[in-house]
Order: sequence, then C-alpha cells, then structure tokens
Amino acid sequence: MDRKLIKNYIYNILYQLVKIVLPLILAPYTASHIGVTPLGSYQYAGSIMNWFILFGILGVNTYGNRQIAKVRDDIKLRNKTFFEIFYMQVCNMIIAMIAYYLFVTAVFKEGRMYYYLTGLTMLATMLDITWFFYGVEDFKKASIRNIIVKCLGVFLIMTLCKKPEDIWLYILINIGSELVGQAIMFIQLRQYLTFEPVSLKDAYRNHFRATFQLFVPTIAISVYTMLDQTMVGTLYSKDHVEYYQVSMNIVKMFLMLITSIGSVMLPRVTNVYYNDADGARKAEAYISTTMKISLLLALPMCFGMMSIAKSFMSWYIPVWPVLGDLIMLGCPVIILISMSNVTGIQYMVPTGMYNQYSASVIAGSCVNFVINLILIPRYGAYGAIIGSIIAELTVTTIQLILIRKKVKFQFFQRSYFIYIVGTALMAAVVVSLTKLFPIGTLYTLLEVAAGMIVYALVLFIMKEELMMKVIHAVFRRGGTANA
Repeated sequence: MDRKLIKNYIYNILYQLVKIVLPLILAPYTASHIGVTPLGSYQYAGSIMNWFILFGILGVNTYGNRQIAKVRDDIKLRNKTFFEIFYMQVCNMIIAMIAYYLFVTAVFKEGRMYYYLTGLTMLATMLDITWFFYGVEDFKKASIRNIIVKCLGVFLIMTLCKKPEDIWLYILINIGSELVGQAIMFIQLRQYLTFEPVSLKDAYRNHFRATFQLFVPTIAISVYTMLDQTMVGTLYSKDHVEYYQVSMNIVKMFLMLITSIGSVMLPRVTNVYYNDADGARKAEAYISTTMKISLLLALPMCFGMMSIAKSFMSWYIPVWPVLGDLIMLGCPVIILISMSNVTGIQYMVPTGMYNQYSASVIAGSCVNFVINLILIPRYGAYGAIIGSIIAELTVTTIQLILIRKKVKFQFFQRSYFIYIVGTALMAAVVVSLTKLFPIGTLYTLLEVAAGMIVYALVLFIMKEELMMKVIHAVFRRGGTANA
C-alpha cells in the first residue's frame, strides 16, 4: 500500500478507536442513569426510523463515494456529480421524513415522544456528505470532524443526562451533535468545489437508477441488522432490544478496525480499475493483500473477545449479566463480516458487480428472516444473533464463489496457517489467565495485553510475510535516517 492509503487508514483507524472507546465509557453510565427500558424504547424507535432513512438515502453513501472517486481528477465533472447526487439525496430524504412522521402518527398511540424526537435524526442524514470526502480520499477532514462530534456528544450526555426522565435530552444531544458535524463538513467542502446549479431532472436521470441498484443490497443487509432489533422488540421484548444492541455493538466495535480498510480501499480500487491500463490486475493485488490483513486482525479479535467476554462484562456492566453470553455467541460475525467486506465492498462494488453483490446479500437476508421468525419468539436476542451469524456465513460464501475466477485468495497459503496457530495459542493463554486472575479492570487489560504479545510473537517467530514486511520497512527507514 502506498503512503496515502496508509495515512487514510490511520485517520480512519483513529476515528474507529474513538468510536470504540467512547461507547465503552458511555454504556455503563447510561445503563445506570437512564436504564434499559427508556434506552430500549429509543433503540426500537430508531429501528423503525432507520427503515425510512434507507428508502430515503437509497445507496447514495456507497454510490457517491464510488462516483466521486471516478471523476475526482476532473474539477468540472466533480462539481456537477456532487451537486446532482446531493440534490437528489436531499429531495429523497424530505419525502422519507414526511412519510415517517405520517406513519408514526397513524400507527403509534403510546410513546410518540420517542418516535417524534428520534425522527429528527433524518435531518443529519439528509445533509451527510461524508461520501464526498471518502471519494476524494480525504479521510483526515471526515475523521477529525467525526471525532469532535462524538466527543462532544458523550461529554454533553454525561454532563446533562442524570435520570430516566432525561431520555428526551439524550436523544436531542445525539441529534444535535450530528447536525453540528454536518455543518463543519460543508465549511470544509469549499476547498474542493464551487457552487454549480444543476437540474434536478438530470440528477435523477443520471444517478437514480445506479443508487437504486445499490439500494437493493442495502435494504437486504438491513433485514439482518436493523430488522433484528425490530423483530426482537415485536416478537419478544423491548428489553432484549437493548441487550441485543449493546452486545452486538461491543462485538462490532472492534470489527470497525477492520472494515475501515474497506472505506479506504473502495475509492482507490474504483479509481485504479477504471482509469489504469492494468486496472484489473492491480485491483486483484489490492484485494488479495487486504484479505490477508483482514484475517490477520479478525481471527485474534474474534477468539480473544470470546475468551474475555464473561469476565469483562462481570465488571463492565454487571447489572446485565446476559451480555457475556450474547457477546460470546456473536463473535464469529467478526470473521465473516471482515471477509465479506473485502469481497463485497472492496471488490464487487468498485468493479460494478452490483447484481451479483445484490444476489448474495438478498440470499443472506432471506436466510436471516426465516431463522429470526423461528428463533426470536423463543430465544429473543439469542435467536437474533444466531440468525445474523448464519446470514453472514451465507453472504460470505456466495461472494467468494462469485468472484473466484477473478480473484485468487489462496487460503491455503502459509500466512493463513500462521494466523490460525497464533490465534489458538493466544486464546489458550487468555482463557488460562481469566481462570487464574480475579475479576477486575486491570486484570482484563493484562489478559488482553498478554494475548496480543503471544499472537505477535507467533507471527514473528514463524516469520509471517506481512509482519516481516512491516519490520523490514521500519528498520530500513530507521537505517536510512541514521545514515
């Protein structure tokens, strides 16, 4: 990877680390001060609202990123493309917002406050132009803006929200911080664009069909993400909505360190594939490398989290002991989503395999829906997590089959064997330490540190290819500097 890719990944990683740390700080506070019932009601309202956001935003986030990446070197075309996509996004979201409030008023008679306040989140979505900055590969501005917004929101929540009755303030702070972030993005936009009037008719003619193509897999993905929450709240209990949300957030927050590679690689693969004479070969090389990186990280994250889940939750949120079991159950999605992020977001979308990508995700959503109907009424959040795992396995398998003739991952390479050996030894050490150490914050940190050291040592001793390249690059740079 070149220097710009590495810098973009570092900025994205910094933001993902903030997204990991801040919820860890906030979750115990909100659990004890606001409580599971108000939070569960808010999450349920959000799951309803998100369906309307999906129909409003279509596939703009991914499509906009891809289109800007294709035209980013042509200033005039970049201006035109941005304003056409943005105007279409605003119009679609206005229609979706009106539909949401009409639906809420007609369907829900109790707890409307949650739905009315939560719906204001759609304003932030309407104005979200992060896709533009990703398309021009300027991750610095987007990441810094997101970090400021997240920190501001957490600070205000912990300062102002003290009791369950403050749930309305909790919701407004989340919305307000997002709106502030969007305002900052528009100020930063001026260095890339000059205002150019465009025809709304041309906007829909040029971009609606393509965004709708990406909307199909987006809505299918939502069947086994957002629909899980809706079905748990409807078929089991709203308390389990919060249990499911918190447990899966903890599992997936470490996954962000891996999937953030996809955000960085999508515009690069798109630009290379369409603008380079040897684009197909270079795209395959990029993807083969990122699959290695993804599994190098995903395997120890999955089994490491499984190893510490119960002891970690025993001191982290002791009032909800069920979370330890739910986290252990959900950890395999780390591996599966990491792989499908490479095959789908980093390869199939940039290279225009929309129909194949849609087919894989639709198959996963159908599997998830059926399993949810069977398991959620009986097992609640447990059933939803099992459905998600099987759905992700379905998606990943289909995508690997569909691109097998274009990308050769060679999973029997020595590197993948080393990752498995290192993960197994790491997990054995961590599980032994959890039985030896008492429960506590310091001991959990020591267990994590020990696991990381063991895994790194295995990779170093066995001279794993990627690790050795990094070490050689560091020492080579150091030697040049000293000379």
